[in-house]
Amino acid sequence: MSNTETEAALDTGVKNRKPSLVAYQVREGKDEQSYWDRIGIAWSNRDGGFTVQLHSIPLDGRIVLTKPKNNG
Repeated sequence: MSNTETEAALDTGVKNRKPSLVAYQVREGKDEQSYWDRIGIAWSNRDGGFTVQLHSIPLDGRIVLTKPKNNG
């Protein structure tokens, strides 16, 4: 199986699981205020790494990965 096929197989399993992390773009504003924009999610892999799915790619600021907040 090629790397692309392996990644596709892992990606299929990932889509059925809750994300391990949420990706945010963090930009600094005036008066030390930060702006957090959600830009994607990540899932943990069996080998200890992560699969990251970004919905946008920031041109400035930084990307911060945090654990999802519990909604219940």
